[in-house]
Amino acid sequence: MAKTTSIQSLATIAIVATFVGPIGAASAGDRLIHAEDFTTASKYDASFWLAETGFFRNKEAQYYRPANVSVRDGALVLEGRREAASNAAYKANGADWLTNTKSADYTSGSIVSRGAFTYGVFEIVARLPQSGGAWPAIWTVDERSGPYREIDIVEAVGNRPGKVSSSVYAGRDLKSVQHWGAETPMPGLADDFHTYRLEWRKDLIAITIDGREALRVNPEDAHKENLDPLRQSMHLRINLALGGSWGGKIDDTALPARVEVKSIKIWRVEP
Repeated sequence: MAKTTSIQSLATIAIVATFVGPIGAASAGDRLIHAEDFTTASKYDASFWLAETGFFRNKEAQYYRPANVSVRDGALVLEGRREAASNAAYKANGADWLTNTKSADYTSGSIVSRGAFTYGVFEIVARLPQSGGAWPAIWTVDERSGPYREIDIVEAVGNRPGKVSSSVYAGRDLKSVQHWGAETPMPGLADDFHTYRLEWRKDLIAITIDGREALRVNPEDAHKENLDPLRQSMHLRINLALGGSWGGKIDDTALPARVEVKSIKIWRVEP
């Protein structure tokens, strides 16, 4: 999700993913610590998730609102809409676009885990949209403290149909990160639910899609001098952005767009 001008010139290791075989379930020593099944639940766990409010990253067009996050028809739904919303943080002399933008023409939904995790197995079964301007993402990040670290389990953008991206970013700050990335062919992405999984241990980051590996990174490769970003805590996020630096032109005729999540499971792991 960290798409800024500065990242385009970063040290990058990029591959086009070729599926290399199935990856198993969580290991015997791992312990399931969080599970939500939206095929039977009537609401999401608000003690675990915070629904974001406001403008956030990448000069995206949407204004996030809790009202755009709901559970219905057997899924947790994050819905992007063409509708006006006032910016509660607006200041006429605001220092940046987050505060000096008075209103938005689009709204959408985003949730972030209230607690942070250091290592874990994260499994999300979801259906993602891929219409023009839609930018769904399932990722982990900590933007507030220490060196920058981010794991994009999956991102899809409507201006790049038929494939999804998985990435890892790590460094002193967002302007000086290393980037590992992979693209996975996903024709008909929006037609069905898929299983997106991150296994994060002390010496392993492995992202799989429908049980097959898309990207593998050793956290030690980001360990530089006194910085060890990929062994520090991060929050889990699921969001649907519209437009912005990577999302591209929004197709209003395809709205509302929806991220639909069938289930979420998180295991605590032996590092």
